[in-house]
Amino acid sequence: MSIADMSISFQKSIWCFLAIWAIVHGSLPCLAQIRYFQPASVQGVQGAVVPIPSAVQDSIVTDTVFQVLSKEGYPIRYYKKIRTSVCFDNKCRLLKCTLYWNITGRYLGFELEKREYLSKARHKPFKRKEYVRLHAILSDPFSRLSVLSYGELAPRVEPRVEPWVEPRVSNGKDEVDAVTSATAANILDDVVPGAAYTTYKMWHVVYGPSQEEVRDLTIRSLSSDLILKILDSPDPGDKTWALSHIRGHVRPTPQLRERVFSYINNNQYNLAERAINALDGQDLDSDTIQVLLTGKLAQGSYAIRKLILGKLAQASHLNRQAIADLKPILRGTNPELTNNVLDLFTSHRITDDDVSQEVAALLTNQNNFVARNAYKYLMALPVKNQYVAGQLESYQKAHQQN
Repeated sequence: MSIADMSISFQKSIWCFLAIWAIVHGSLPCLAQIRYFQPASVQGVQGAVVPIPSAVQDSIVTDTVFQVLSKEGYPIRYYKKIRTSVCFDNKCRLLKCTLYWNITGRYLGFELEKREYLSKARHKPFKRKEYVRLHAILSDPFSRLSVLSYGELAPRVEPRVEPWVEPRVSNGKDEVDAVTSATAANILDDVVPGAAYTTYKMWHVVYGPSQEEVRDLTIRSLSSDLILKILDSPDPGDKTWALSHIRGHVRPTPQLRERVFSYINNNQYNLAERAINALDGQDLDSDTIQVLLTGKLAQGSYAIRKLILGKLAQASHLNRQAIADLKPILRGTNPELTNNVLDLFTSHRITDDDVSQEVAALLTNQNNFVARNAYKYLMALPVKNQYVAGQLESYQKAHQQN
């Protein structure tokens, strides 16, 4: 057999061994780049990568946050590089990992350098299921890791103290270092067993000050077009974030305004609430916006109607069409909404004769609270309509008021 044939045979043996190893262990460390990602809120062809000095002080994260831009120039993701040593029995290996954030600040994914892998106790490489588990833990912003201390990661072992040996006094600080060790039984559901330190540190980098830092960078780049792109995200949290960052940050285009109003419905209360709150004073002074809002009253649930009425109270005035759209609520069967409209008319000092007659009809309402509020509303106005005056007189006689 020639040397070339022996070389080919040897390479085949190596690949055969690695294939068997992969079947047994569930992964192929060092052969392919390991990366796990969630869908990003904004998709696009990557353009420039902008390095930005980071103000976040963290011993295991580099001092630069990288902003990845699309070819059109808007941000599509951020990342930071982790560099730290993971040790076991005084044998250490350097952990090199990159953590990614979506532009809304949520965790996006992680990536290891080529031929790099994560390891557990005794530097055993992660199996594929353990990478999947880590990715799931990092995807959970409500993980119990947020309330666990560093010292709770490993089981507490009470050292044996001989009677003649003075007990050691603790310095009061966490004494778990960047080491892999046995994992405390009560946190096994919250970490990758055998890699508690790695799980804990990565989770806290994702949800620590760096998260707010990347959000702030996105806020600086916000525009109506970018908000629209984020609203196309399949992630409900991204939509909520986008709706929460319209008011005070961007002046909506007609396209964005139409999209915002599309969320004011009974499908998802949370999105409807954020969409209503996205309207500012300038919006509310627009006759078009007022009519669009009052137009949602007929199809909205009680909770959404209440939000709309509360938002209209912030307007500097109510136009005639909005007033006309609000009058049917006075004849409705929900006393609280009726009182909300009365309060709204009172705050805007609506003296419309038709409205006064609608309110006068409430003086005979079976709900005493509604009738009393109607009376207070009418008494604050100059009454010229005979029907209204007659209703007030009857109410006063019935309640012995002068």
